[in-house]
Amino acid sequence: MKPMRWIALGIMTLMILHLAGCGARKKPEPTAAPVLTPREPPSLSGPKKRVGIFEFENKSRYGQNKLSQAVTDVMYSELDKAGRFLLYERANLAELDKEHRLIESGRVNPATAARFGELTGIQAVVIGTITQFGIWEEAKDYGVYKKKVEISEATVDVRVVDVTTGRVIFSDAGTGRTEHELESVLGFGEKASYDETAADKALRAALAQFMGRMVKAVDGIAWEGRVAEVDQVGGVERVYINAGRRSGMQVGQKVVVQQVIGEITDPVTSEFMGYKTRTLGEGTVEELSGEDLSIARMNGSPGVKRGDLVVLAD
Repeated sequence: MKPMRWIALGIMTLMILHLAGCGARKKPEPTAAPVLTPREPPSLSGPKKRVGIFEFENKSRYGQNKLSQAVTDVMYSELDKAGRFLLYERANLAELDKEHRLIESGRVNPATAARFGELTGIQAVVIGTITQFGIWEEAKDYGVYKKKVEISEATVDVRVVDVTTGRVIFSDAGTGRTEHELESVLGFGEKASYDETAADKALRAALAQFMGRMVKAVDGIAWEGRVAEVDQVGGVERVYINAGRRSGMQVGQKVVVQQVIGEITDPVTSEFMGYKTRTLGEGTVEELSGEDLSIARMNGSPGVKRGDLVVLAD
């Protein structure tokens, strides 16, 4: 073999070894999932609102129940990080879930379903849909060097319904996308493989598009509780409220007990808008009797009964 051929062969060998070393290098990190809400719970001015989360419906062709549960879990996790709500999953909302599914089909008036919130004390429910989800690959071939990118993309729609009035207080959609690069040289390097976390990352990125606005909208609902029991000790009337340490109720919190005496409807559409109430009296929380129970001392409030409405004093 002529010297020039030896030299050319040596140069080619060095180039191949160099490229192979590049192909074997550490793989790029997948696109990081965004942080949706602050991890440190913010300070609250009153007890946490009760929020229910229904399992999201999956209208895409991918994953079905597995994908539905994944996005529901992400939503639960991110709302929990906000530190502002007591969260209830679908398993605890069977009757309410049934009513809202009938609403979606148009067979039940939202005004009727609004009363079902009283069964659980839920103030708002989150209803979501995965409208699109896909995973695909884009490849580039440079001869001995090949590059492949796995792309995951999801679109999620969400609505938040005020259970008391049946009104939609928040509605939005978000699209999230994540990418993961794979490289190889002359067959060496990474092989194409499905990233099992790709779905969660894309879903989390989709929720990030609206999570902050959604938390603000739900947090804007006025807190409500109910009287669980009434008694008198030494001539002092006390009411037991269905909110305690778990909800962030504080000793010293001023509350107002109201009796529901009617309903208010829209004069044009007859849509239920809220309750007509009569104030029975004010009180001060003196004791946290349990995780979900507190006791308030009332200041002259005859006629308070189990089931009466409790709101925070101005």
